Amino acid sequence: MIGSAMRPGRLVQWLLRGLLLALVSLAGGPATAQPLPPAVPADTMAPVSPALVQHFLARSLSVPGLVAPSVPAAQRRELLLWAGGVGTRLAGRLGGWFYTPESEEDAQVIIDTLRQSIEVLHAQSPDIAAQGCIFEIVWPHVSRLAVPNRLRATFGEDTLQVPKRNFRFADMMYPDYFGEDNTQRYRWDERPPGQAPGTPDLTQPEAQLWFYYCAVRQIDAGCEALHFGQIQLMDDRDTGHRAFWGLLQRIRAYARTRNRGFVLCDAHTHGEYYDPRPNAPLPDSLRQLLFDYHSFPLRPFEADTLRAGTHSAYLNVDATANPAGAIFQRSRGGRAPGGWLVRHLPAQAEFDNGPTGIPDKPGQWPLVWGRDEISWFANQPAAYRNQWLVYAQGRIHELDPNAYFQLPGVRGVMLAAYPHELYWAPEAGQGETIRAIWAGQTAAEAAALLLVGPPAP
Repeated sequence: MIGSAMRPGRLVQWLLRGLLLALVSLAGGPATAQPLPPAVPADTMAPVSPALVQHFLARSLSVPGLVAPSVPAAQRRELLLWAGGVGTRLAGRLGGWFYTPESEEDAQVIIDTLRQSIEVLHAQSPDIAAQGCIFEIVWPHVSRLAVPNRLRATFGEDTLQVPKRNFRFADMMYPDYFGEDNTQRYRWDERPPGQAPGTPDLTQPEAQLWFYYCAVRQIDAGCEALHFGQIQLMDDRDTGHRAFWGLLQRIRAYARTRNRGFVLCDAHTHGEYYDPRPNAPLPDSLRQLLFDYHSFPLRPFEADTLRAGTHSAYLNVDATANPAGAIFQRSRGGRAPGGWLVRHLPAQAEFDNGPTGIPDKPGQWPLVWGRDEISWFANQPAAYRNQWLVYAQGRIHELDPNAYFQLPGVRGVMLAAYPHELYWAPEAGQGETIRAIWAGQTAAEAAALLLVGPPAP
């Protein structure tokens, strides 16, 4: 709720601004991003509103891994300048690490690069919200990293009796991580316990402390959004998601004291709820949602064009009951963390990346023609890629007016044509298409492509 210090005039201004942003988002919006209000004291900060979420999702761009030390600084700056100037509002997955830093120095380099990257983006457009990540994997060398005492004190630890300590990897893991049977895949590879990376168990206080550490460091670097990966893997012992809800609320409370006073939280899910009484949950329409919006892969369908030697794909509502299907019309509703009730929480559809199959062979769902989604896309001719982005932008809104398309700025691919295993939109020829989509210049082309998709390459 808005704090008691919020004056009626300011409340009216926030509500009017929210209505305006909602109309702008639905209409496609102007080419230039609308500035957000400056940070205000935490006790007067308005909650995350639907208009705020829609504002950022309407211009979301994926830029994962851009702050990794392996990315040349000149190339990183070039991409950031393009992203900041093209109309981006949400710089998706800019921060975070999938591979746990091996030392304090490595972690600091990544955080410093993240902070500098956000400064470059904000120099182009102060409105941009940069997104960090906290993934469903922790590597054993996390035990080399010291836990800041200010965070230990937040979790009730006595920092006088134990002045210093490092993170404890073993205390983050599921008990089954240490068993001989690894069918639940709590160990990420076949190495023995203590050597294999593992999936953290968020009912464990040490895992919560690690997540809070990752969140605080990225928020301090300037992040105003956080992606939490595959939540079901990390929270399958957390009845009613009570432990994770407490962690999210702790992170949100910290974010209210930094940057512009909010943090947008999402994960790969159709929807998860906090149930304080798991055996007697409220109706779904009133249940407390964990996240501010939901994210999920596009899940394209292979077009039946194999005999012509082509490999096109289209988007549709997944008619099956498979829970791993596309999120269109499936984002769950309830009470959003900002306090508003919604039939379907705003959703983001994005290109997935991951293991590949047998290239060019159909029927390997959820792969597209034997490749992960972004590798399939990046493997198509440039002209087809441009048409497909225009098509997807319109088609997603046609399938689900509550869903938004995260356009691909950067994404890891598994293709020989991309020697650094990174797809970069400007270098691949999609830079101007992304600019045109957000400038509202492709509506007529999208309308012509909606039913059948772009012609096969």
